[in-house]
Amino acid sequence: MRFVDFLFHTSYSLGMERESKGLAIVIRSTKIRERDRLLTLFSPSLGIINVLSYGARKSIRCVKAPLYTEGNFSLEKGRSGIVLKDIDVISTHDAISEDLDKSQAAMLFSDLVLTSRSAEPELYALFASALDALEDESFEKVTVEFIVHFLSFEGLSGDFSICPVCGRAYGEKEVLGFSSSEGVPVCHDCDTMDGALLLPPNARAYLKRSLELSFSDSLSLVVSDEQEHRIFRYLLRTLPFSFPGKLKSLEYGIWKI
Repeated sequence: MRFVDFLFHTSYSLGMERESKGLAIVIRSTKIRERDRLLTLFSPSLGIINVLSYGARKSIRCVKAPLYTEGNFSLEKGRSGIVLKDIDVISTHDAISEDLDKSQAAMLFSDLVLTSRSAEPELYALFASALDALEDESFEKVTVEFIVHFLSFEGLSGDFSICPVCGRAYGEKEVLGFSSSEGVPVCHDCDTMDGALLLPPNARAYLKRSLELSFSDSLSLVVSDEQEHRIFRYLLRTLPFSFPGKLKSLEYGIWKI
């Protein structure tokens, strides 16, 4: 079975009605023929599905759905798989494609969602909010808050008050180490990284407060550009240990971690 056929077969077997409509975001777009594309949609009602989008042809009206387009998608299931028939666009998130760093951030968010294989409404809301925020906010701030809230959703975030390994409460000014096996910040005694991934108390306080707020509210937290960058770098370096999945967007992306 060819790769493209496998993707169609995977989507086709999801038990979708012959004609369906649902809120979704184009989370991946792959060219498969001269004018056609295979779209991966992230939908809170339909799940994560692969959809064929035909290019301009004599008998088919071309429906444009660029990467990160959000809207209500009208789909039809046929012999070759699921086909995009129409879309009521909510946002195309054009500002993301116009900026390399924002595009890299969106790729990371997509990578995390696809690797997690989760299509829960709460995760969809987080992903959609992050794409909206990328258009106006600092890409570093949005990335920090998305990672923090995504890991919390997946049950993978650390405890910024108590060491998860030995159970000791952290001191107010304590610098934390990191456990590569647990994938979370830990006290100095439980550090397995020999001090390579340190979390200062002010950064720890920021991350702790972020977890106490919703994603949207956490974007209003005030921190210096320098501190924001340090936290951004810290989360990118620790993410491969915290999240049990290969993240190609970090491995082959433009960011140096």
